[in-house]
Amino acid sequence: MTDFLNRLRQAEQRIDHGTRERSAGADDKARAIADEVARRGHGGAKSLAGDLGVSEKTISQAVTRARNAGNPYRALPHDTLDRLLALELRDIPALPAEHWQALAYIVNDTIIDITWLEEPSLLLADEAEDLDDEHEGTADLATACRNWTRIQALAVIDAILRGDLAALPTQE
Repeated sequence: MTDFLNRLRQAEQRIDHGTRERSAGADDKARAIADEVARRGHGGAKSLAGDLGVSEKTISQAVTRARNAGNPYRALPHDTLDRLLALELRDIPALPAEHWQALAYIVNDTIIDITWLEEPSLLLADEAEDLDDEHEGTADLATACRNWTRIQALAVIDAILRGDLAALPTQE
């Protein structure tokens, strides 16, 4: 079932990526049309509509979309957060697989909400210490969690919530 859910999440991520790319492409097309209308000056929309074989309304809608789309060069790429989290995971010291499994147990059994943004490493450490009776090495796990930066802890939580334990650096 876990393999199925991972494949399903990956497919949904690809769909989301495609949707964002399609929208960005439509914005780029609208900007190109708006730029050409502006270059042509008075009557440019009508002239361009005739050249493209579309209605003036279509040109007007593209110009409006371009105006509302904003500047694409003033925004971070859509996958910036994913790349940042992957970089942070790369820099986390490797832990035994059992530790990652214990953290997965914690994360999947805990309501992770906005309050976790402030001190996720400390909250994970506190939760790890509460596992003493069920898992061995929780003191070491709690110490590791406390040593993470905020973004590293969030990267771990994100990987676990996505069901991607393979992304977590594991000791052999």
